[in-house]
Amino acid sequence: MIKVAILLFDDVEVLDFAAPFEVFSLAGTRIAPGTLEVTTVAARPQVSARNGLGVSRHRSFGEAGRPEVVVLPGGPGVERVLSDDPESVAWIRDTVPKASFALAICSGALFLARGGWLANRRASTHHSDIELLKRMEPSVQITHGKRYVVDGSLITSDGISAGLDASLYLVSRVLGTDVATRTAEWMEYDSDAWRSNGQ
Repeated sequence: MIKVAILLFDDVEVLDFAAPFEVFSLAGTRIAPGTLEVTTVAARPQVSARNGLGVSRHRSFGEAGRPEVVVLPGGPGVERVLSDDPESVAWIRDTVPKASFALAICSGALFLARGGWLANRRASTHHSDIELLKRMEPSVQITHGKRYVVDGSLITSDGISAGLDASLYLVSRVLGTDVATRTAEWMEYDSDAWRSNGQ
């Protein structure tokens, strides 16, 4: 069973974590049962997501174990995490290098930049965060025009809804193209869009 951990924090963008959660949990239950275990992790039991949506985590950082896939969503809370949440930053720092894949959605790419993992690599983020990402990691090559960018084990996406395409792509990497296609079809999503939206 492949473990997927999705980070939560205050002011996380809702679709940034909800779209990957839907994709991975659907793929690992209905489409290919028993293949994926999807959990949300956070420093506190409850977070207040974007626009005040209350969300309960599944596990604390100590309970999360070692996931093979780490999902780092974005949102207005990212910069506050980086400046004032050492527990979450420490979990990211310790977990990303050990994971098989890290998926950063929207401004979640800033977490990767802070960790030094985007040095001399290709990446994307929400259009409003491009300049900040460049300041945090001057050597990063911002690749815009497609909805997600793949550079080895790191996958970054444009804002919000683009995380859906990136998540389906990552399902194709870990479970195969057929599972990703059938997952998209079950979601009534264009089963070919995610394949053509990456670079």
